[in-house]
Amino acid sequence: MLADPGPDGEHHHHRHTGHRWLDVVLGVSAVTISLMSLFLAIQHGRVMEKMVEASTWPSMMVGYSTGNPDGTRHITIWATNKGVGPARLDSLEVFHEGVAQSDPQGLLKAILKPTDPSRHFPVIESDVLDNVFAPKDWVNFVDLDPKSYDQDDYARIQHALSGLQFRVCYCSVFEECWALDTRKSPRAVATKACAVPPKMFLH
Repeated sequence: MLADPGPDGEHHHHRHTGHRWLDVVLGVSAVTISLMSLFLAIQHGRVMEKMVEASTWPSMMVGYSTGNPDGTRHITIWATNKGVGPARLDSLEVFHEGVAQSDPQGLLKAILKPTDPSRHFPVIESDVLDNVFAPKDWVNFVDLDPKSYDQDDYARIQHALSGLQFRVCYCSVFEECWALDTRKSPRAVATKACAVPPKMFLH
């Protein structure tokens, strides 16, 4: 009598069709399907990652305005996030005639060149550095009331605005960063990190 091999003695084998060529084809097909499934899963993950990045993409812009919506005169220099995700503004530089300015007072003195270097100019300023801008957020970081300036000074400031240039560096919630330098291009370019500039505006 043959002894019962017991549970430990059982052996399982893959079924074969009895046709060697068919067994090879089925094996290759199984491996191919597995590889295709893995490839599709990786591609799907990449697509989802890109979709998440696109849905959190920030786009900071800096510019100026010379009037209110009603047409009255009013000079402002502003920063806004035109993207669809939040942006942290890490650095801001403002250039007048190619020279970086440290703050609104320094900028106005560079434009108006007062005979009295201690002269103080009326200006409302708002700090934007390290601030997180939600999509469509808008901040006037320099605000000049025309009533506080004589006509000639105000006209000189307004004329100088078109020559101002800006550089900003900002990052998304995923620490992806971009630098916008209007001296070079109207478009931001990706950067690994935001470096601290030699002369930060409003720092």
